Amino acid sequence: MKNLIIILGEDLQINRPFLDYFFTSYKEKFGALASVYYIQNNDKELPFYIENFTKEYDNITICANENGFNTLSKILATLTTDTIELKFETLMPSQVIKFSKNSFLISLNNSQINLIKAEPIKELPEILTQDDQQSKIFHIIDIDKESAQILLEPLTASYNVNITLTTIIDGLTKVKVSTSRYGHIDSFIDSVANLFIGKIIPADDIIKFTAKKLIQNDKKITFAESCTAGMCAAALGNIPGVSVAFSGSLVTYSNEIKNSWIGVDKDILDSFGAVSAQCVEAMASGALGLGVADYAIAISGIAGPDGGSTQKPVGTVFIAVASANNVASLRLLLSGDRNYIRTQSVLHAFTLLLRQYPELCK
Repeated sequence: MKNLIIILGEDLQINRPFLDYFFTSYKEKFGALASVYYIQNNDKELPFYIENFTKEYDNITICANENGFNTLSKILATLTTDTIELKFETLMPSQVIKFSKNSFLISLNNSQINLIKAEPIKELPEILTQDDQQSKIFHIIDIDKESAQILLEPLTASYNVNITLTTIIDGLTKVKVSTSRYGHIDSFIDSVANLFIGKIIPADDIIKFTAKKLIQNDKKITFAESCTAGMCAAALGNIPGVSVAFSGSLVTYSNEIKNSWIGVDKDILDSFGAVSAQCVEAMASGALGLGVADYAIAISGIAGPDGGSTQKPVGTVFIAVASANNVASLRLLLSGDRNYIRTQSVLHAFTLLLRQYPELCK
């Protein structure tokens, strides 16, 4: 199935928080984003765009501002030789497949079009588009994309599935498996789990997966973050219900705070520096030593664009995970801009936790 997203209206297009909200809602519905096309309300070619898109895409989801919604409702009625009427306080063509307040689904040229009237700072109307293709996503730890592709391909024919792989971070490969109604996705994933014993994370989001496992096992986690400045904590805190597993977090940016808050020895900071294995191990142990969690994650690094050296260039990040009987650390050399380096660091941190404590994956 080929899917398309259209954002209609410049006010929506420049509203990054709202777009993030819409794209997140779309991904929750479909498992992934589709191609995105931006169109202005006053574009006189809009009817021709819609007509052409229906010949290329199976599902089209259009997020429009109020003016764009009203204009496009009339255009869709014209293209389908239909009339406009008021349903559920929403103007829409009379012959719709499905509708709710400020959202309706219509068929044109064998394509399904879901037109949504969106208003920033208000709840997004229901996304009505249906995707007949079945799909699931899982992750593989410690297998690179190329090796995973070679090992998985023989299984795809047996189970009548298609796979798409991507490298999320070094050592973490994401796999999307999709099929027609006659495929066997669950059986395929079971076979993959037998092939990669102990290396499968059966989830789209490893942070949500970690939260779920912490909750199931009645365990708690805490963080001590430097260069990521609370991004680990924020990512976990985004998950509903996680409060039972999330004790709290410390942003220990300066050396003084590392020392006074979580007891990182001054000798460690003077001898090895804040960006070192010794420091993050002490940070993780110090956070765990506060006595409020079963696991701790610590991160310290140089996210850039400045601050690097020959010994520790920009992108150097150290991560540690700790439990009552164990502490382990990892050195990374990451590439990208500041935000991408920090985002990768967070993913590496949760992946290291799952790798170091495999009981959380069960």
